[in-house]
Amino acid sequence: MIFDKSAEFIQQAASWLWSYPMIIVLFSVGIYFTIRLKGLQFRTFIKASKLTYKTRTGVGKGNISPLQSLFGALGGMVGNGNIAGAATAVFMGGPGALLWMWVGAFIGMIIVFIETLLALKYRIKDKDGTYSGGPMYYIQKVLKIKWLAVAFSLAMGLKTLFGTSLVQSNSISLAAVSIIDVSWIPGWIPVQLPFCLILAFLTWLVVIGGLKTIARVLEKVTPLMILIYISLILIIIFAKIDLLTEVFALVFNNAFTASSASGGFAGATVIMVIRYGIARGFYSNEAGTGSSPMMYSAARVDNIYHQSLVSMFGVFIDTIISSATIMAILITGVWTSGLTSTALTTAAFNTQFGEYGGLLILLSSFLFGYSTLIAWCFYGEQCFAFIWGSNVKKVFRWMFSLAILLGFMQVETIWSIADILNATLILINLSVIVIILKYVFEIMRLNKLKANNNSQMQ
Repeated sequence: MIFDKSAEFIQQAASWLWSYPMIIVLFSVGIYFTIRLKGLQFRTFIKASKLTYKTRTGVGKGNISPLQSLFGALGGMVGNGNIAGAATAVFMGGPGALLWMWVGAFIGMIIVFIETLLALKYRIKDKDGTYSGGPMYYIQKVLKIKWLAVAFSLAMGLKTLFGTSLVQSNSISLAAVSIIDVSWIPGWIPVQLPFCLILAFLTWLVVIGGLKTIARVLEKVTPLMILIYISLILIIIFAKIDLLTEVFALVFNNAFTASSASGGFAGATVIMVIRYGIARGFYSNEAGTGSSPMMYSAARVDNIYHQSLVSMFGVFIDTIISSATIMAILITGVWTSGLTSTALTTAAFNTQFGEYGGLLILLSSFLFGYSTLIAWCFYGEQCFAFIWGSNVKKVFRWMFSLAILLGFMQVETIWSIADILNATLILINLSVIVIILKYVFEIMRLNKLKANNNSQMQ
């Protein structure tokens, strides 16, 4: 009874925290950064997109190429939230949530730009040769508050080890048992366990090799999974291309007005539309958590300003994938079915691919979740290494892989604990960035000057 009440309290606390409090914090800080940096994400959008595809191999200090760091960071961002989370945004907020998701994305872009710039500026080279950066390093080096840097690292490390590992494993294994026949599994074995075991082994095969192995795998898996998923979505959209204008009108009309009840859709107020659109966008792109800058910090770069623009564009790519999910749901009309989460996205796929729709979603869910696990293992080991040294990395990789086995358990409370830890990370990180924002302008000025000098010499 006490455990049940505690679990209920944790779930309610997480739900409240990730409603208006976190949205207000992220939205306010993002607008503040946008004003101070004079709309940098809009002014440099074209440049950022060009750098994303031009800066491939990279020069300077680092372990992996800028392109590998981009695909590695995207591997961590693009997860089941782009499938289930995007669908939930429509279920709770209606079609207008898509527009507000885009608003949240442009705010998230400026936050990730600043995070990455600071992470690269204050990164270090570990004893094992890995370049490490992230909020814990600029907290320690600029603010010189070691205990706060340790607290941040511990929160993210624990969230990775006991949150990300379990919830991704749980999501993938649940999708598997809903599609695949499990009657062959003995009754004394949890039906999800065999799938968790396979996932744990596949994850271990990659992460045990460290950063370079992780980067090489994600460089191949991430673009492949994005290409497959977007291609499937485009097939759905082109099959109903005559409805595209109506869908866009539906999105814009419902973004600023209450969404009326329709079919199985219960309706949503304007506040709900804004809340779920922005919240799901931030949850997917991880802006404010300081996670993706850890991957970008390992890149070979001679101009950290340019690499930070690439990281900013990564948020845009992630938003495209979530937007594609919502477009498929809207154009097929299943958003009024009363379904939610992965089931809603599956219904959209079923309209075009029939009985194979579920299998295609299972494939996407596996690839998205698998890439997230690989990337986040690196983030977790970086945090533990900050506290206990680089020798702990191999131990963490084993612990992370073993934790994936526990994905067969009920993890609703784990989800909530992970949400609370995520909120803690964001509050620490954004508070620090607001305090040290003046350093961002100086770093930008010096790197722009360096870039101009290099171009003149060439």
